[in-house]
Amino acid sequence: MKNLVLLILPFIVPLSAFAQSMDNDSVPADSVALSEIVVRSSRVNNKDGALRVIPTKEQQEASATGYSLLSKLALPYVKVNEVTKEITVPPNLGQIQVRINDVVADRSDLMALDVKSVKYVDYIKNPGVRYGKDVDFVINIVVRRPDNGYAVGADVMQTLTSMRSSGDVFAKYNVGKSGFGLNYSFGYSDMKKQRYEETDRYLMPDNSFYTVERRDVDSRKKSLSHGLRLQYNLVDSARYVLQATVDGSISRVPDNSRRRTLSYAEAEETFMINSSDDTKSAGFELYFNYNLTDRQNLTANMSGSYTSSDYDYNYGGSSPYAYKSRGDKNLLYGELIYENRLRPFTFSSGLELIRACSNTGYEGSVDADNSIFRSDVYAFAQIKGQLSSFSYMLGMGASNLHYRQAAQKFDYWLWRPQLQVDYSPWNAFKIGYNIEMTCKPPRLEYLGDVAVRNNEMEITVGNPMLRANKVIEQSLTCSYQLPSLYTEIMTCYRMSPDCSMSKIDRMIDDDGKTYFLFTRTNQHHVNLFYVNNYTRYDVLPGRLSLMFNGGLFRCFNSGDDYTHCSSAFNWSASADLYLGRLSLSAYLDNGWNFLEGESKVRQAYAYYLSASYRFGDFSVSLYWQHCFQNDVRMMQGELLNRYVHKNQQMFDGDAGNMVSIKLSWRLSKGRKRDGIKAKGVSRDNETGIIRN
Repeated sequence: MKNLVLLILPFIVPLSAFAQSMDNDSVPADSVALSEIVVRSSRVNNKDGALRVIPTKEQQEASATGYSLLSKLALPYVKVNEVTKEITVPPNLGQIQVRINDVVADRSDLMALDVKSVKYVDYIKNPGVRYGKDVDFVINIVVRRPDNGYAVGADVMQTLTSMRSSGDVFAKYNVGKSGFGLNYSFGYSDMKKQRYEETDRYLMPDNSFYTVERRDVDSRKKSLSHGLRLQYNLVDSARYVLQATVDGSISRVPDNSRRRTLSYAEAEETFMINSSDDTKSAGFELYFNYNLTDRQNLTANMSGSYTSSDYDYNYGGSSPYAYKSRGDKNLLYGELIYENRLRPFTFSSGLELIRACSNTGYEGSVDADNSIFRSDVYAFAQIKGQLSSFSYMLGMGASNLHYRQAAQKFDYWLWRPQLQVDYSPWNAFKIGYNIEMTCKPPRLEYLGDVAVRNNEMEITVGNPMLRANKVIEQSLTCSYQLPSLYTEIMTCYRMSPDCSMSKIDRMIDDDGKTYFLFTRTNQHHVNLFYVNNYTRYDVLPGRLSLMFNGGLFRCFNSGDDYTHCSSAFNWSASADLYLGRLSLSAYLDNGWNFLEGESKVRQAYAYYLSASYRFGDFSVSLYWQHCFQNDVRMMQGELLNRYVHKNQQMFDGDAGNMVSIKLSWRLSKGRKRDGIKAKGVSRDNETGIIRN
């Protein structure tokens, strides 16, 4: 332990000394002054296994939506795009879930969030078994609920350099124990400057190479969406909470077309590729929470959804290929959780049931029907407590997954044990160790046995024999905090043995033509090791904040017939300046670089600038994204397979120098009280259709 502390201190002492100097030189507005004594608590600290961030008054006043607030908090690994309304983490690090008062939140919730009612935000890396099987990061925004009041608002965004629009309208009304809510959202885009380029080299049976170049000449992608949600809740804060929600959404891509040039063997042809997509979904949720005693609590939750998708695809050229597909999915979800806050620790346990049925039909060049039934029963138990300078969490989750497709049936158990221990020898320093095992079932579209052609040389087919794989992760985190400084260093090693990985085989059809079959099988492993530092420093508390997040990532990939390794340094940085009614923000990163299986990917460099001005109940924001980049390379990929080598690039001229303006209006009245704590609607809009 002493050696570890001595190793970290050289990195922390210079920052802490400067931070203490700044702390002594200034007194921020949110500090408390008693005669000549200044008391100020840290805005960022580790609490109960989470990174708890308390927004400043300036951050709340400068944020009109939940997206805006989260972008200013600059959480580790999290990238927030306020224009496209996306919250993401690096793709090879897992899935992120956003909650409001422990309720799984979507776009409508974040757009209608009353930012001024936010108490704090918990950011959880390695969440406990309580959050289910497929969640790697959790953001939980804790807010106070208005009592005997109302809130109405609207948010409209328009991109000035391309055709992209979005908007949200909401209204909430609370009277006595009852509350009513309405949310409507829409989106529209018409992108005409996206371009894909690919150079492929195929190893033929005679050991010669066949090279093909595919380049888009022009393209157009038009999309539109609508969403509506109605909500009612009945609350007696001392006894119970009842909440009912119904919602529906429509998402359409009526035109996704591109004109592509294909060059091969001294020949060239130009043809069209067209597709369209239409997805509709509807869902409901019933939630009930009851306080059995002052220390015991029982939660019941049930939700269901129906999703329907229609997809058309047409590939032109000398070898035309077209199919139509329709898929639908029914999902029923139920949950029961018991919690008892005992003196030495808090005990919680629960049972979760998921039943899903999907049906997918293809006609045209692909003629097949595929039905999949899945039943998942998940149970967990967890204890969480503190002993002297130690805090701990010990949990175990187990699920039985039943899967049926045609004559094939599978039943298997998935386990999720987790142990987390934190030690704080003094208030400012904390060291934490976490070990957990999760199990990842294969994605729905990987399980179907339908074969779909990608182009003249490639066919993709599912594999019903795919098995779930376990993921074992260990991490060691050291953190140091002062009122104006928070810094942490995380070392993590993740092992994914016998995992689902891409496999490419060279095949010859009955006519003697060579093609390459893309599928997925369970292979040796995909492992990841990284060391990452996250530092946030309030240079001028309440005025200027800086953030840096960066680390070294090493990927290890071992398949049945290959081994690939890769190293990358990934980083991001941001700065936020608050000048009364005006706030300025800057964000940049070097693009995420990773290798998974045989696919090596580098995402786009990002340079974002934004300014926001508030006047009364209105605010106006201006965003400039991918500054000084006319044609943004959004993705650069390389396929390292021995049979097929690909160099891929995706360009987006619409994203280059993209300028957007947003107008927001908020009006609310009513005192606040603690909000509802529910898990939220379980929703899965993936119907299993294979899309090109």
